[in-house]
Amino acid sequence: MDECSLKISIVLTSYNYEQYISECIQSVINQTYTNWEMIIVDDGSTDNSVSIIKDFCQKDNRIKLFTHPNNENKGLQKTLEYGIKLAETEWITLLESDDILAPCLLYTSDAADDLL
Repeated sequence: MDECSLKISIVLTSYNYEQYISECIQSVINQTYTNWEMIIVDDGSTDNSVSIIKDFCQKDNRIKLFTHPNNENKGLQKTLEYGIKLAETEWITLLESDDILAPCLLYTSDAADDLL
């Protein structure tokens, strides 16, 4: 498989992280490796998180928002399990809404060779 065609699924969990979620999502958008999908599963947020996430979804079709039925809060474990089931690839990285990724976190071995 050509490493440039390797797609990575990023599963992001969210629960009332309105103050951090934009910076977190932007850090994924800023990755130097661009063949990824971002699956965001909101766990029943009651703040403005979902609205912020929807704005990003409209701007970038690699970002997808999911919620539990009836916008229930099911906890971190169930939320992660749901996101992993939704992933389109076997290559998955997990992220929480207050995490920020360095721009070169996602890369192929070819890209790593260029850094040496």
